[in-house]
Amino acid sequence: MKTKRIYISVINDLVTDQRVHKVCESICSNFPNYKITLIGRLKKDSKPVNQRIYNVHRIRLRFEKGFKFYAEYNLRLFFYLLFRRRGIFYANDLDTLLPNFLLSKLKGSPLIYDSHEYFTEVPELIGRERIRAIWLRIESYILPKLKTMFTVNETLAKIYSEKYHIPVHAIRNVPKLHKNETHSEEVQVRKKYGISSADHLIIYQGAVNKDRGLEELIEAFTFLPSNFHLIIVGTGDVHQALIEKTDRLKLNQVHFAGQIPFNTLEKYTLEADLGVSLEKSTNLNYRFALPNKVFDYIAAGIPILVSPLPELCALLEKHNVGKLLPTHTPLDIAQTLQTMFSDAGQLQQWKANTLKARAEYCWEKEEQKLVGRLSEIL
Repeated sequence: MKTKRIYISVINDLVTDQRVHKVCESICSNFPNYKITLIGRLKKDSKPVNQRIYNVHRIRLRFEKGFKFYAEYNLRLFFYLLFRRRGIFYANDLDTLLPNFLLSKLKGSPLIYDSHEYFTEVPELIGRERIRAIWLRIESYILPKLKTMFTVNETLAKIYSEKYHIPVHAIRNVPKLHKNETHSEEVQVRKKYGISSADHLIIYQGAVNKDRGLEELIEAFTFLPSNFHLIIVGTGDVHQALIEKTDRLKLNQVHFAGQIPFNTLEKYTLEADLGVSLEKSTNLNYRFALPNKVFDYIAAGIPILVSPLPELCALLEKHNVGKLLPTHTPLDIAQTLQTMFSDAGQLQQWKANTLKARAEYCWEKEEQKLVGRLSEIL
């Protein structure tokens, strides 16, 4: 059987991106005659990529952020792919789409596009209309020409489909089914941060960026007793500012784990008692989001406290796995957390419901949809 090639591009450093890893594994398992190369970036502080069943290539850049960063990555990605053997191009998010599109035309190769968010509506572009206009121009030029596009939920699929008159398929970024049988290792997480088994451990995992409710979440701990702890797993634009805020408030209950590989992250999530996702409805990307971390919390069997965004409201209404946050004031956050932990019976009911819900929100089911669509191309 002749070996064929797929080049999958993403702009992050591959260490924490679970979605592209699962996609790569699914392709390897279901299309063994395809050889995958996953392409990302190599930052100065990037951790090693664990051994994987597909090839990995990380591009080292001179610039770390801003226009020069995006321009350099796209240029280097273009030339890297230009000199590879002919294959299928698979672009993740708008910031890798242009070089993949140009080369798909140049080489006459199929192009697959996977949009992980409503890219042109992210908070980082709000108020930066010239930069946003560039991304919108790229999107509006390329998307109407696409034959295969994925995104992360049905709401975004509908938005893209109606806007560009193309079929868009929702493939949710959910965990694989797993068993909670690693407790002896998980206890070390609490020990590392001096958190007893009797304390309430709340976890936030994901990008540490603005408008994610993290400033208010940290301030909420000024109203909470000492047996409440928060661990923030991830990095981002406001990471250092949040550390400094925590120091100013002298909050020993708030801990920062930094960036953690996704195969280790599960241990942190399993050790927590409750997960939070407090994105604000300040932009359309967050408003229509269905955050990956929510499914990680459900898979770990812990209740959730989430913002009243449309997708999250629907999730809670269907499965009753936690509570909606009334407002983003620190006092409301603190009171809601205390209320959730004060009713042991309700807490156990939420946990029981997560065990039922995670059977629905698992990668094994999403993989079937992905493979079905890819079978039409590969």
